[in-house]
Amino acid sequence: MSPRILDEQSLRDREQLIIDVAIALIESLGVENLTMDKVIAKVPFSKGTVYKHFIGKEDLVLAISNYAINILADLFWRAAQFEGCARERMLLLNFSYLIYAVLYPALFQTVICGKSPNVYGKSSEKRLQEQEQLEFKLLGAIHGIVEDALANKSLTLPENMDIQQICFANWSMAYGTISLLSGETEQCSGRTALVVERELFNQNNLLFDGLKWSPLAQEKEYSTALKTALAKVFTKELKSLHEKGRDLNF
Repeated sequence: MSPRILDEQSLRDREQLIIDVAIALIESLGVENLTMDKVIAKVPFSKGTVYKHFIGKEDLVLAISNYAINILADLFWRAAQFEGCARERMLLLNFSYLIYAVLYPALFQTVICGKSPNVYGKSSEKRLQEQEQLEFKLLGAIHGIVEDALANKSLTLPENMDIQQICFANWSMAYGTISLLSGETEQCSGRTALVVERELFNQNNLLFDGLKWSPLAQEKEYSTALKTALAKVFTKELKSLHEKGRDLNF
């Protein structure tokens, strides 16, 4: 009897099931303890079937990373398309990054692991190309907000800086704050009395005021504007946070 040939959707569903099982293992064991054998033991497929989808652990980690970036890109674009001033939209985008980190801590950590040379060197060309396309989509949301701010002259590029450097400054500020202060990810020892969402809000104002990105913090009540934007754009995500006992307090 010849083996049943699966259609493309069935293959994607099977691959997603393997990814979901791997994510659950990362949540319980940590990404460093993930192995292909542990994944195979948890899925209703043979070892050969699993390896038809992923050439090894590194390829699976990169696939999870791509899955995570796709989720994050959706959040970023929803923030970028909000009907607010450019600075307000960037603030909303950075808070969508925090929402993502709190709701998907395993994915937040796996993306960082997925950036290692070891993972890149042992992953399939298919995964690498997929990540390149997803990151282009992700960065496009950030670039678009900065370009809008430059176009309407609410932001002027500082001397010796270009758009890419502005985007990097914004990303490093948001990522660093979330990584160091979020209880769902790694924490620094000096975080006494620091609340991640409050400090993320403060760091945004420090960076954007330093760039003279108008309206300045003293000219607009960004806290109220952010709460309104979050409620409108990320209703479902805020509900999920609430169910986790993790309402944002800034």
